Amino acid sequence: MYDAIVPLQQSWVELWLERYCPPGRHQMAPYRFGLLRCDACGKEELPGGATCLICGIPGEKNLVLEHRNGDFESYAGRLCGPCVDDFTERESIRGWRIARAG
Repeated sequence: MYDAIVPLQQSWVELWLERYCPPGRHQMAPYRFGLLRCDACGKEELPGGATCLICGIPGEKNLVLEHRNGDFESYAGRLCGPCVDDFTERESIRGWRIARAG
């Protein structure tokens, strides 16, 4: 028998942080009826903040994301289940984390 070597895989959040602008930095413009699109990265969002702050699927939980990399950034919005799961598993991903309540 041999031990299979599993290549290092990016997390769900890392994948989308590489593909899209960081949260709070999108340049949204009307795209199609009922959608906005970032002119810089192409991320599509539903108006009113219903889309996950990280990826492009509808958000399920209202949370606050914090980023500590020199300056402090904080963005309130929605996160989807896969992004919440990823942050629960790893706490901090590329300097981003879910703010602690209280």
